[in-house]
Amino acid sequence: MTTRLGVFSPDYRRRAYPEGGQTIIEDLKTGERWIAPNGGRAVVFSPDGEWIAWEVSAGEAPSLDRRVTTLWISRVDGREARPVLQLVGGGFSGWFPDGRRALVITRETSGADPFLAVVNLQDGSLRPIARGQRLRGAQISPAGGWVAYQSLFAVDPAQNGLWVVRADGTESRRLSVFGAYRWRSEGRLLVIPLEPGAPSHRVLEIDAATGAVRPLTDPSALRFRIAGGDWALSPDGRRIVFVSAMDRNLWLLELPE
Repeated sequence: MTTRLGVFSPDYRRRAYPEGGQTIIEDLKTGERWIAPNGGRAVVFSPDGEWIAWEVSAGEAPSLDRRVTTLWISRVDGREARPVLQLVGGGFSGWFPDGRRALVITRETSGADPFLAVVNLQDGSLRPIARGQRLRGAQISPAGGWVAYQSLFAVDPAQNGLWVVRADGTESRRLSVFGAYRWRSEGRLLVIPLEPGAPSHRVLEIDAATGAVRPLTDPSALRFRIAGGDWALSPDGRRIVFVSAMDRNLWLLELPE
């Protein structure tokens, strides 16, 4: 229990929070505190909690699609701070589990279509893995082998939908369903499909390698509705907790193996 709000490292050992216009990194085990060299900006911890990443915008752009930002990283104590690369009309989307790569959205030039890319944090090199007119919601799988994302409002309807792609850019696949999603385990994506007018939500499991769909709940036997997309998946992938649209209480849903 804590009264101090902040952003926590994945193992909850370290915490980042704003104080006096600066970002403070605190080690909750030793009590050490450091000032991040980021001008008070928000940070994202690496998977092992030893590094932080943040973005620095270059002035005010007329739209987010034209904004230029620089991705920075440093150790949690502020050492080895350095810029990695500039991003045009995009931003940082997450650390890969190995802590040596990151997922970003960027553009080749201002106003061009965006693309998802894997960046090597050591040398700043990019590997594009997906392109589209509007890319949203990129999520890295637990072991880092896959990325799920949405492609929206494309001129070509065949490009719209929920997609998965391997982190090396191969095996890109549009899934047959669209909705809210979380990675359950490596290569297995949970989807709560968007089905307006349906009497109940349902949970599906998608095999990223084949696109095969397996229903995990049956609306004829179990009815539930999630309020406002407010749900989370347990770390072991066996349970979903959600706010019920029926009674506003928290409910726990056990999923089959």
